[in-house]
Order: sequence, then structure tokens, then C-alpha cells
Amino acid sequence: MSLGKLVAGLVLMAIGVSISLWSFLTYKQPLQKTGENIVSTETRIQYLERRGYTYLLDQSFLLKNPQNNTVCELVYVWTPVNASNQFVKLIETSVAPLHKKVDKDGAEILVFNVSLPAGGTIWINMTLQVTVEAYSLLMENIPWLNLSQVEENTGGKKYWAVENETYIALAKEIGLNARDPISASWAIGKWIVDNKIYTPMWRRGAEQALIIENGSLKVFGDCEEVADVFVTLTRILGVRSRVAHGIYILEGDKDVTTMWIKMTDRGLELSNNWGGHAWPQIYVPQVGWVDVELLEEDVVKIGNFSQYHVKYGFEEKSFLGSTILYCRSMFLETNALYFTFRRIES
Repeated sequence: MSLGKLVAGLVLMAIGVSISLWSFLTYKQPLQKTGENIVSTETRIQYLERRGYTYLLDQSFLLKNPQNNTVCELVYVWTPVNASNQFVKLIETSVAPLHKKVDKDGAEILVFNVSLPAGGTIWINMTLQVTVEAYSLLMENIPWLNLSQVEENTGGKKYWAVENETYIALAKEIGLNARDPISASWAIGKWIVDNKIYTPMWRRGAEQALIIENGSLKVFGDCEEVADVFVTLTRILGVRSRVAHGIYILEGDKDVTTMWIKMTDRGLELSNNWGGHAWPQIYVPQVGWVDVELLEEDVVKIGNFSQYHVKYGFEEKSFLGSTILYCRSMFLETNALYFTFRRIES
């Protein structure tokens, strides 16, 4: 495993009941002309399946004071978020947190006050109950955002080069004639799936993710580059989108899965099943944020979300940098991170 996997590789009382909801919402849209005919389009949203998968998550962080004097400072620990299709309950912690803070995009962070003597170490352990809802969502004739919504929610950021001329031309080529935001997003996703060169690396952002190989544009990077390119292209077309950061449980079919990162004499090492991951989401007003996965089975999945994704944070208004590091402090080193998922029931 390379260091880039840290950046973006690609738990609980069970509610494990499969629910098929065949009822759906319809919204009348304005009449549209097709040749000589006038047809009425309806926005159709239908959950084909919703099923909860429950885990007990033990996450542990080993902190060390590398200084020659006692250090007392704040330590910030990310936990899985309560968000659409994910439900989280903190059960216990080995160190009492001062408080919990929530960033602008809903990431939930526990704040600890830690004091360590020179060379001292401490483990911060916590247990959480996490339910992830796998779902399959049918969406048809979703209306486009109006101009004010586009201007407010689809701007660029450091990693999303929406004013880059190459990206603008590419977005127009792929999705300018799409009938609705879902079709545009699918077309962009398909282009990325067909043109990616997956390479684990530190996050470069969309502007540096496009390369030319044999005369054709390609997406070079790992899951974060894939997500950044998708968000850039969809925002150019007026689709509100963002990046979700979290963990993908590579061995999710096992009853117990443990993954880790630790600092050794040889440098940073990762377990073979390390699943740090990032993926895009698009906003559909009628249902909220909808997950998009482009690296699972090499097909485009929009609103077809597996139980193996655990969300730790989002990037729309806030800026997460190269990745969520799960545990951060100013002067203390994080020398080990362990995550154990125990599947209770599904």
C-alpha cells in the first residue's frame, strides 16, 4: 500500500429490515413541446430498496508527545456523521471530551484536552453505533436548479476548477444537451469511468487531475481526483455537488473488520484492507444529498449506494485539504489509528 491510500483510498442495534417502497412522489413540471406534440413531464422519485446495516465501531488513536517538555493542547477527533442514510450514536470514550463541534458542512468532531509529559503517549478510544442505509433510488425528470441556486451553490474552490477552459469545453461536450441533472451527472460519471487511470496519490485537485495520454484527456489519480473531477464538471453544468469523505469497508461481508494506519521505524504503514475513501454527492431538492460511486465495480452508481460506505465528513462550504486525518492536534503526533467494525445484524 502506498502513502497515497491515506489520502483517499478507496456501529449498533440492528434495524436490518429490508424495505421496498413502491410508492413514489410526483411533481408536475411545465408542458414541453416535442415536435408537434405537447407532453407533460413529471418528476418521479422512487426508493426501490432501503436497508439498514448496523455496526459497532471501535476507533482508537495513539498520541505521542515528541517535544522535550510537557504539552497540553486540544485534540480533534472526527466521528462518523449523522446524515442522510446514516445514523450514529456515541456509546463511550476512554477520555471525556470537552465538547463536540460541527463544521459548516456537518462534520462532527469531538474535542479533547490532552496533557502529556515529554515522550508520553495516550490512547483515545471510543465506541460508536453506526447504521448505514444501503439504498436504490429511481429518479426521473428532475428539474434543473434556477439561476440564483446555480450562482449560490455551484462555484469553484481550490480543488474544483470550474473556470478552467478545458473543463468548460469538456463539460459542454459531455452533458450540455442532457435532459435533466441526473442524466448530465450520469454522462459525466460514465466519461470518468471510461477515462480514468487509477493511481493512489496525495490529492492534486481537478485542475491537475486531467492529463493527455495518446491524444485523449484522462483522469489521473485516485478516489479524490475522481470525485474532484466529477464535482468540477457537474458544477459547470449547474448541478449542485460536493465531495463526501469517509471509510469504505473493503471486507464488509466479514463479521469483524479491522483496518489501521501506524507510524513505524520504516515510516507510515497501512493495513492491506485500509479503506480511506472519497466519493461525490449531488443535491436533489426532493430527497436531499444523493451518493454517487464511480469506483465500485467500475460502473456509474447514482443513488445506488452500498452499506460499505461510512461517512465522516463533507466538502461543499468547508475545506478539508488533502483528506480527513481522523485525529488532529498541533504539537502531538498521531502514531496509530485503528478502526474495527463489528457487524451486528442486517
